[in-house]
Amino acid sequence: MNTHRTHTRRSVMSVVTLAMSATIFMPTVASAQGKVAFPAKPITLVVPSEAGGAVDITARGLAQQLSMTLGKQVIVDNRPGASGAIGATYVARSAPDGYTLLVGPGTVMVVNPMVSKAQYDVARDFRAVGLLVSAELVFVTSQATGFKTLGDVIQFAKKNPGKLTYASNGQGSSFHLATELLQDMAGIDMLHVPYKGGASTETGLLSGDIGFMLANTAYALPQIRSGRMVALAVASPEGSKELPEVPAASKTVPGYEANTWVGLYAPAGTSDDVIAKLNAAVNAYLRDPKQASDMRAKGLEPLPGSPADAVRFQSQEQAKWGRVVSLVRAKRRLN
Repeated sequence: MNTHRTHTRRSVMSVVTLAMSATIFMPTVASAQGKVAFPAKPITLVVPSEAGGAVDITARGLAQQLSMTLGKQVIVDNRPGASGAIGATYVARSAPDGYTLLVGPGTVMVVNPMVSKAQYDVARDFRAVGLLVSAELVFVTSQATGFKTLGDVIQFAKKNPGKLTYASNGQGSSFHLATELLQDMAGIDMLHVPYKGGASTETGLLSGDIGFMLANTAYALPQIRSGRMVALAVASPEGSKELPEVPAASKTVPGYEANTWVGLYAPAGTSDDVIAKLNAAVNAYLRDPKQASDMRAKGLEPLPGSPADAVRFQSQEQAKWGRVVSLVRAKRRLN
């Protein structure tokens, strides 16, 4: 009788122990089943400028490749305005899940916070996924001006101070500051006309509303090759492989140099796993020989690397453009 009771008690205890174990184990199983591999839905690449510029061109090439690599649709969403601040602020306030990313140019990630009260803080609100490309810049004009060289522009501006207009993609943008730097180094005075982006500046130039501007080679090449735009000088000292006949601006204005770049950013708080997966997919795209060749043909140089590489590069850019901002402010040409 006692043996039977002991066996019964042991059986009951075994059942209770199994039940407790199952209760403890169930959340673990549920958690494992509930964790969906990234990406599980479409990803949006926010471009903080108009369609058609170098940032947009970069984003669309990346979106096409990531759609195949990651197996989910990648959409480009253009949100121009305020020199890119509107698009950047939108991403900064998005969920940190990897599904809303910023294709961020140097203007947005470095220059804007130096020259205006941006509603985002790059260090606080973003995580770098990695750099994408550096973009060549070229000074251009329209056929109507009659300018053939950068020297022609400088000579006209010296004889007619404040009369030659130039465009940029926004007050305080990299294009604005780079052209202000040229003015300072060349000893000329031109009138700044800010626009929202590449498409608008092109319209202004070709319609005759403005006479001169700095543009991404990637964006300007078709217009240069068609003869609608005249390439005056390349902003990088080494010149351009796509425009070998166009001299470097430094040959006319010794020491002058300007460039721009684009990176990919996620909202702060995005997990390490998601950042690593996105970075790997981006680098596969940038290191693909065919894709890299296509980018170079547009004046874009691939910049594969780690998120840490992007942060270091960004820090160097902050130091460089900080000096230019101080210079332009000293000339009272920046609000």
